[in-house]
Amino acid sequence: MEDTSQSRKISKTATRIRPEDRSKQFEDGTFRVDTGRLLCSVCNVTVDFTRKHTCLKHLNSNTHKRRKEQQVFASAKRASLENLDVSTGGTSERQVFLTGLVDAFAGANIPLHALDNRNLRSFLQANFNSETIPTASHLRRFFLPKAFEAHFIALKRCLANRGALAIVCDETTDAEDRYILNVLAVPSCEKQGDKLDALLLECVVLEKTNYKTVSEAILRVLFKYEIPTLKISAFVTDNAAYMHKAWNCSLRPVLLNGVHVTCTAHILNLICEVWVSSFQETNRLVSAIKKAFTASPARKARFKQFLREKGAPQKLPPAPVLTRWNTWFGAVLYHADHLEDYSEFFSRELGSSASSNTSEIIILCGSVDVRQQLDQLRIYAPHLMAILKKYEGTDIKAHLVIDDLTQLIEWFDASYTDTENLA
Repeated sequence: MEDTSQSRKISKTATRIRPEDRSKQFEDGTFRVDTGRLLCSVCNVTVDFTRKHTCLKHLNSNTHKRRKEQQVFASAKRASLENLDVSTGGTSERQVFLTGLVDAFAGANIPLHALDNRNLRSFLQANFNSETIPTASHLRRFFLPKAFEAHFIALKRCLANRGALAIVCDETTDAEDRYILNVLAVPSCEKQGDKLDALLLECVVLEKTNYKTVSEAILRVLFKYEIPTLKISAFVTDNAAYMHKAWNCSLRPVLLNGVHVTCTAHILNLICEVWVSSFQETNRLVSAIKKAFTASPARKARFKQFLREKGAPQKLPPAPVLTRWNTWFGAVLYHADHLEDYSEFFSRELGSSASSNTSEIIILCGSVDVRQQLDQLRIYAPHLMAILKKYEGTDIKAHLVIDDLTQLIEWFDASYTDTENLA
């Protein structure tokens, strides 16, 4: 008792304190001592033990909290694996090992058929003292459902121990053009400075996309995970009409403590799509240049050589994708800086490739309308890109949204007035 009381009275600025003494000032298992160093048991990193404030600062860091949550979730998943019924034969330890192996491969996004590789199979059997590892088809049939069940149980426990939740929904299509509704849960931050952590609950296949199918899918997911409706604080969606109708007609009477929040980044992207459709000549130039360099490695090499001779950075034109926000504006800004280079380069290409696309690029590069549109986009695009990128992150505070959108409207009005005065 005397040693413990003396260790607690040690000054935070003590210079002769030992790692063992500092470790005793915290709960058992928080820190461990190894060869004169104080290590965090969760992060496995060295912490300065000469100052207690440094230890407390590490324990309150977002990185330590996130890793601790991951450790708790992994422990819950291991406990779920050990409690699963053994129905495929073999010892319990072997069942847990194989189920954990499938879970690890799924978490790392490694296909199970990689286990059929002879070298990997022999390595696992030699180093983990395991018997013959089953084939990928056997693991997929018998152990993948067990791994999913363990993940599901751990996820339910995680959600049960958290406070208010926000349900985030978005609809997309898969490789077979089926309608997929992604349903995520975002627990509220318990302390100031914590980051939002989204948890994927389910990917629901919809026969049709309307407010009825969306509402039914969301309520079924909440019932499946045993989430009380009073814990839902927000229903976050895009600005689609059927999402608004799903909230107003079906979900609002059920989620009594919730509010409907439309994604600010999605609204801003809709504004950007209006800009894309308004600059038709520039859009033609973007499409033509993308077509010119797509599946043409020889032309890409010649353009790099052309830029090298001009002393410019050897960066190829970006290929915009409709589903990737800001890529169109990024391509436009690149084209605005290389308009003269395009005219010279494709004039050379016209001699060896008399395609209609090459001729169209040369005409568009010399167009007065295209140059005027590019000058306007040089003014407006960077601000739009910056605010859209900001709202794609997870550190946005709700009270800042209205201020940023108001400033964006005021900036548009001021820029439009300046343009009119110059004209």
